[in-house]
Amino acid sequence: MDRNKILYNIQRNEIVSIKLPNPIDLQITGINKLDIFKKKIPQTGGDCIEVKTTKALITYLNEHFTYATNFREKEVFNEFTATYPTERLAILKTVIIDGQFGVAENGSVWINDSNFPNRLIPFITEVLVLCLNSEQIVSDMHEAYIKINNDITGFGVFMSGPSKTSDIEQHLVYGAHGAKKLIVIIYHENVVE
Repeated sequence: MDRNKILYNIQRNEIVSIKLPNPIDLQITGINKLDIFKKKIPQTGGDCIEVKTTKALITYLNEHFTYATNFREKEVFNEFTATYPTERLAILKTVIIDGQFGVAENGSVWINDSNFPNRLIPFITEVLVLCLNSEQIVSDMHEAYIKINNDITGFGVFMSGPSKTSDIEQHLVYGAHGAKKLIVIIYHENVVE
């Protein structure tokens, strides 16, 4: 086919517009977002723990993550903001951060730097513990982007499982360029003990 025939065929080609499918609304279908979210986290290599109340969350963190750097505590947050040199972040072994919200369809958690003082922290730590209010889980990424609404403090990221990579032999390695372990602790803020 010569050049003119190709150009002619391109010009006469009509592009048919196809409407994109609507996102699945889990609330309409009656599917529980929390249940889906809890199933997706292990599929991405993370661990999921559920506690009943905010008080139970604090107790769990105190019992199981005694030596963690807990950025939920304002004093710790402020110490790292004011005086901590970036090169010393490498000593962080386990870090606790609040997640803003979770996404049921892929088990990811949105975090932004309003909850941690340096954007390297979620990636340089060995173990990343994300605390998430069960009421803050959205159905899918469509709803997630609506929830973010370009309201970013400067840096934000969806975290889905620990860092992982696979070479040509399909050998999966965790911790290649971020945390080796990700733990999501879901708590129910409105449950009364």
